[in-house]
Amino acid sequence: MNSFKFKTTVFSILILSTLLLQTGCSSMGKSAGLGSAIGAGTGAALGGIIGQDGKHRTRNVIIGASVGAIAGGFAGSAIHESNERDKELAYLKGKESERKSSKGQSTPSLQQPKVEAIWVESKVVGNRYIEGHFEYVITEPTRWEAP
Repeated sequence: MNSFKFKTTVFSILILSTLLLQTGCSSMGKSAGLGSAIGAGTGAALGGIIGQDGKHRTRNVIIGASVGAIAGGFAGSAIHESNERDKELAYLKGKESERKSSKGQSTPSLQQPKVEAIWVESKVVGNRYIEGHFEYVITEPTRWEAP
């Protein structure tokens, strides 16, 4: 029964570590530190599982945590650098696109349409009463204005 409890606990730690690994490394600010922490936890759990005899379990946990921390730190750092590089490339692409579209030309603007408001008096039509109201008529539609 004791072995079953241990395996269940380790399995729970593995599931939790996996879930944290999936969400934790997407953080931009502290990716390497978070990756190291998650890697250390996962490595410690795996190190505890590997030692079946119990003699070298402490050593395995320490080694697993160390290797996991190093691997997680590298993974978090690589993901962070990749995200930063993608952001920089997107920014440069946008700047280049802006330069191509505005070489000596300014974008034309739209002129406002001309609208006329007409007051319609209150009236009775058959058995209906229609209260006085404004009706708006577009007399000149919108159009492009030369730069």
